[in-house]
Amino acid sequence: MPLVCKQHTPIFHQFIPKELEKYMIGKTLNERYKITSELGQGGMGTVYRAHDEALNRDVAVKLMSNTKLGTEGRNRLMGEAQTIAQLNHANIVTVYDVGQFDALPYIVMELVEGKTLRDDMPDDISSSLSVAKQIAAALAHAHEHEVVHRDVKPENVVLDPDGTVKLMDFGIAHSISSRITTDGMVIGTVYYMSPEQAMGKHVDARSDLYSLGVMLYEFATGEVPFEDNDPIAVISQHINAPLIPARAKNADIPPGLDTLISNLLEKNPDDRPASAEDVIKILGDPLLLDTGAYPVQEFSLLDRIARGRIVGRKEEFEEARALWRKAAAGQGQLLLISGEPGVGKTRLMREIATHAEVSGGQVFISESFAEGNPPYGAIGQIVHQALHPDAPNGLQLPDFVLADLLTITPELRQHYPDIPPNAALEPDAERQRLFENVTTFFATLAKKAPLLLVIDDAHWSDSGTLFLMRHLARRTQDLQLMLVATYREVELIGAHPLNEMLLEFNRQRLGTRIKLSRLDLEKTRQLLEALFSEDVTADFAELVFRETEGNPFFVEEVCKALVESGALYYQDGEWHRPD
Repeated sequence: MPLVCKQHTPIFHQFIPKELEKYMIGKTLNERYKITSELGQGGMGTVYRAHDEALNRDVAVKLMSNTKLGTEGRNRLMGEAQTIAQLNHANIVTVYDVGQFDALPYIVMELVEGKTLRDDMPDDISSSLSVAKQIAAALAHAHEHEVVHRDVKPENVVLDPDGTVKLMDFGIAHSISSRITTDGMVIGTVYYMSPEQAMGKHVDARSDLYSLGVMLYEFATGEVPFEDNDPIAVISQHINAPLIPARAKNADIPPGLDTLISNLLEKNPDDRPASAEDVIKILGDPLLLDTGAYPVQEFSLLDRIARGRIVGRKEEFEEARALWRKAAAGQGQLLLISGEPGVGKTRLMREIATHAEVSGGQVFISESFAEGNPPYGAIGQIVHQALHPDAPNGLQLPDFVLADLLTITPELRQHYPDIPPNAALEPDAERQRLFENVTTFFATLAKKAPLLLVIDDAHWSDSGTLFLMRHLARRTQDLQLMLVATYREVELIGAHPLNEMLLEFNRQRLGTRIKLSRLDLEKTRQLLEALFSEDVTADFAELVFRETEGNPFFVEEVCKALVESGALYYQDGEWHRPD
């Protein structure tokens, strides 16, 4: 079976003014490189064909037109470009020179007269493996020189007329740019982005291997593993959604190749192959395509269902995203997300958390438990995450603040043996001091970057957590801080302490409440199509809607039950059900 890839539109934000494109044609950079025509555009600049008048050869020039880089950013970009220029490999587009034109950095590269992989995808397993081996060889050489590409995708792979694969456009600009702009657009193609890169965490060679895994998945199945029109939703899937095995979409994929793809797409970098050299060895194994040489990874029909995706909550997510933007601008926010069990409160919260992290925020998530919680349990979880010695925040806090924080995180005291306890006070005064010191801690943390604090299942929180949450809502209105709490209304029976808090929040207009209702018939149909990755009939959607009344959790559970019972079955690449 041929492995043909479908086209999809890259998601990126462009900073290239249209006037600049026309203005550059005919210009000469550094009295040497004469721009003759435009070759293409990317998220951080425009690529032109130019003639090197000193060496009498045609070259490609990428002009970085992101004016938000600043002096430090431009200097760092130039330094990284000079490092990449030291790479010398048959599968890497050579960088010849770097410079600046009207304060905009440019990079001069080898001109490759060929198509990108986006325009000429491999159409069978053999050619797919050949391309993958050459990309892995390029990555191995770059990683050996401590260079991480950061932007491996089909658009950055050029096929020479002689069949040589060349990796280009190392992601030097992406390392110094924000991942999200002030208007909420994401920079960079997110379909191939590793979870750790999307979240702004430390990126090493294994991030490039994840991107290579996405490309192999696309070669094998004709589609990327995670897709959505909203880039934040794609990133959220990279982080949270289970992977549908490539072999579940194309049974002709050899088990060994399927295993390699799944290993490359592990969400934890430690679970991926350790290096590009290891990937080359696997790709070069003559038994890789032998259907009997590798163990077959068993997967059930449930593995074909695309779970972990949020559907039908666009308006609610946009409202929450607007609140986060206000918080990031120094207008502290309180967001309450309510609804019945299974309606999607936690899933919406995780989308908000993903958006906050992608935009450069700090996110700490806690949860309360039905079985019981220690005093200030949920807040203590957050303090533990942020105060742990492994947390890279570099905070400098007074001893008296640390002393109170350790009272609600006693497990951390071993890491702070020299901090004496604060003097005992009357219970009310002691509680007030604790509240003030916790507020000081979060205020200090919020000065480093916008801060999102989450209490999931707040209806199970202890009264101390709820009173402290109220205190924070009052005292953080001028901070870069957003406090989110999710709760079930059906749990708020009688004199529940959260009821009192909600009345006060409403009376003092301290927060915003988003109440999630069940999905209507149309949104239920959209959820079903997301689950099965194909169109569903109107009568099937109506059947599931009638059975579940539009509760997203119940929709997924009913579909799982139908699959397990055989009422839904997969055959010839499609889902079927009896008449």
